[in-house]
Amino acid sequence: MRTTVVAAAILRDDRVLACRRTAPPETAGRWELPGGKVEAGESVEAALAREIGEELGCLIEVGEWLAPVVPIGTASTENGYELRVALCRVTAGEVRPREHDQIRWLAPDELDQVDWLEPDRPFLEHVRRACRGASTESAYVRAVFFDEADALSVEQQLIGDGWSAVRSRERLQGEDDDEGHPWVVETDAPDFVVELLVDEYDGWFDVADTAPDTSVAPEPLPDAPKRIKRPL
Repeated sequence: MRTTVVAAAILRDDRVLACRRTAPPETAGRWELPGGKVEAGESVEAALAREIGEELGCLIEVGEWLAPVVPIGTASTENGYELRVALCRVTAGEVRPREHDQIRWLAPDELDQVDWLEPDRPFLEHVRRACRGASTESAYVRAVFFDEADALSVEQQLIGDGWSAVRSRERLQGEDDDEGHPWVVETDAPDFVVELLVDEYDGWFDVADTAPDTSVAPEPLPDAPKRIKRPL
């Protein structure tokens, strides 16, 4: 059975963190996404958070796991290793390398400027798209909640992390009970960031067509529902 190795594609300001190895001699001077082995009884998320803490001295939030799972070494070796990579972001602390001699924050068009280890290369196009997607203004995510307190908490957390976020009341036509209208937080944060918050607060999300309008306050909900005939 293969041992799983996990690595973090840590995103910040539309860039990804690359780390240069110092050992073993055959890989020294080459670049990788930081990470390490999953220990027995450890989840891949816990292993990745632990490894990044040990290697870089910071805390991360683990998001989307990228495809594919890549064998390390000889593909036919059943007892070898396999690499999994997740999109991540730093949530506390500063990135300070302890096991690498150099780090770089690479923009999407700079990923080919360093000599990556072979197992990391299949993930680079996914990482490139993730970096570019994080700054796409037209792809605003809508996180939806039935509890205003949950929406407020998510809005404040996103703003505190440096993303834009706008909270408003969803307007559902034909609803008699005003209390049943959900709350929406629209943000430019990456999908995987919002997915984690939505899971934490038991909400759901979709993608808005346009950025939220922050220039005017939302109109109050009507006292009585407006009935609109469905087209035939």
